[in-house]
Amino acid sequence: MCEVSDSAVLVKKRVTLDDVAKVAHVATSTASRALNRPGRINAETEALVRQVAIELGYERPENFWLRTHVLTQKVGVVIALEQYRMLAAIQDKLILEHYLPVLYPTVPNQSARIIKREFNNVDGLIIDNPQTPGRIHLEIPNTEPLVVTNCVIDEATCVVPDTEQGVAVLLTHLKSLRHRSITYFYAKDCWLGESILQALQSGCGQAGVILHPMGNVGNNLEAGARAVAAWCRHKDSAAVFCGDYSALGFMQELNRSLKMLVPDDVSVVAIGDAFIGRLCPSVTTTLEVPYRRIGTEAVRQLLSQIYHPSGRERRVKPMKMSLVNGGTTGIS
Repeated sequence: MCEVSDSAVLVKKRVTLDDVAKVAHVATSTASRALNRPGRINAETEALVRQVAIELGYERPENFWLRTHVLTQKVGVVIALEQYRMLAAIQDKLILEHYLPVLYPTVPNQSARIIKREFNNVDGLIIDNPQTPGRIHLEIPNTEPLVVTNCVIDEATCVVPDTEQGVAVLLTHLKSLRHRSITYFYAKDCWLGESILQALQSGCGQAGVILHPMGNVGNNLEAGARAVAAWCRHKDSAAVFCGDYSALGFMQELNRSLKMLVPDDVSVVAIGDAFIGRLCPSVTTTLEVPYRRIGTEAVRQLLSQIYHPSGRERRVKPMKMSLVNGGTTGIS
């Protein structure tokens, strides 16, 4: 039987699963399986972990068998298939942690129904929700493990790009090129687009840069092409798109219909996936959303909730954005 020091027994702070794993000399995931899923590891290790947990005061022994449902080693992922980079990161991290990802593609107006239906079939959920907070309502008990990405809501831990930091980097870059006016294109029902807008309004006000926001511009080539007419109202020296495909569509239409060149006539910045920007003959300058790091961090946050079932806490985990300087920005 494992020896437990008096100091370990007498510690008054709440004993965590990590404490149990450390004293038992096993991984946290092994300790979780021993306490939540009897019979999944060898009997000797399971008995050791349970004894350590009892001696450390990690819950009452009878609570080990009174979970709302037996852990499945599965995590549900509600995400649009086009978010392939973040999805790949989520899958890689889950598999590394011996979890099976179960993919539920987003279906318009059906995400809430899918979430409620599937929660008892998985140990937790990662929901990618690019919409604004008012457009998502989660009827999930606050004891259930849940992480939301690319949106900030009150009901869950949220992993999001650090838009305030990212916009500060972007404005520093544009000011160094002597830009003093920006047209910003975004979709109004997108959390990222509106969060960037708030950061731009604050940053441009402080920097003395003129900002012209243009909403209702989706992230596709057609929307980007239509944005040329809106840009012509002010002909600002820089055009910033919350979307990589819309930026490409804008540049193509600008050259086709107006015979204007980027960055000679206007500098263009995309906010999104830098990989898409490489499809352009001149690599698009991109304020990159760190999709892979967001996905990996979302898994870390979710597993922490699964391993420490003490109620869901609301946390916002901002992930640093970076500027990929391409050939579409130049001196104004």
